[in-house]
Amino acid sequence: MLKRFGFFCLSALLFFSCSGGVDVDLPISVAHRGCWLKDGEEFYINENCPAGVRMAAQYGYPAIECDVKYTLDSVMVIMHDGTINRTMRNASDYSKITEPVKVKDLTFEELRSKYVLESTDPSLRVPIPTLLEELEACKEYGIIPMLHSAVPESYKLAHEILGDSFIAFDASQAAVSQARNYSSCLILLDPGKDDAQRTIERLKEIGGTCGMSTMNHGMLDSAYIKTVKDAGFDVQASIFPAPHEQRAVSDGVTFQLSDFWWRQTDGRKPIDTFRKISMRLPEGQSVTWDPETPEYAAVTLDIDFEGTVEVTLAGRTYKLTHAQPGKVEVFGARLYKKTPGVKVRALVHSQVKSLKVQLFDCGK
Repeated sequence: MLKRFGFFCLSALLFFSCSGGVDVDLPISVAHRGCWLKDGEEFYINENCPAGVRMAAQYGYPAIECDVKYTLDSVMVIMHDGTINRTMRNASDYSKITEPVKVKDLTFEELRSKYVLESTDPSLRVPIPTLLEELEACKEYGIIPMLHSAVPESYKLAHEILGDSFIAFDASQAAVSQARNYSSCLILLDPGKDDAQRTIERLKEIGGTCGMSTMNHGMLDSAYIKTVKDAGFDVQASIFPAPHEQRAVSDGVTFQLSDFWWRQTDGRKPIDTFRKISMRLPEGQSVTWDPETPEYAAVTLDIDFEGTVEVTLAGRTYKLTHAQPGKVEVFGARLYKKTPGVKVRALVHSQVKSLKVQLFDCGK
């Protein structure tokens, strides 16, 4: 899978690539809208901002996604929503914005002067970031930006700052094809409801190093993934909810765009490990592990079993059935002010050949 990355920053991606010590070809992790974190109901690290790039580097993500919008006076800024209401506050008193405020309806100066990003840390209550600021942060921290953008000028700017070390990503084939005017970067196309063969045809029309990305976890089954990969293209699972993100990994996606997926264990030693080997688990019986956890942490879980089990990890639940042992199922999640909450419960009498859970400190 990594051999398709020869076109940009291969050494960096090899250094930061996912690893889990298991015989599974793990996907490259991409932090969705940057490595945002919430402290209760409020953002600590907001979406789409340079602080999220720094946090992505702290957690070891090789890449982040960012969303590009135009202001009224055609300044490229980073914001996911068409409005700023969900992620920003009034600058004057940090009050909530009560009326809809659209990015495209305000000038850059109006946006920068009247509003700030929401954060529990007053020092991070900063104005809306520009694309230039986000790209410069990516360059500083060695992060590959995935530009979710239909703005061709964003690809031009990314090439000026980072060369070919960025990813162009959108559902508009016409838009992402514009990246070829500036760069031989990786292009990811959302094919909508197209089948695998039509998707391959469209990727060939774009040319160069390409792949597809979809949020449709029902469409992206193992056969679809294999067909696209066999044709020489990458496949990204885009913010699949649990339990579908784990299945996408098992089915062989090459990228995992996620709000929580984490497997960046290279160069990190676990601070705690929980193991079980050759364990019988009668129906209804559980094994749990919830250790004391540092503020910034991550957890991985690998399990090989026979039977049907329900795995709970970091508040997400997965139901798995194996007719026999021999295939390791892999999980991972980043944590912030949260314990792993590991629980494996047998839904029928099951035999766990091996279970390994590792906790990592991702603090500074």
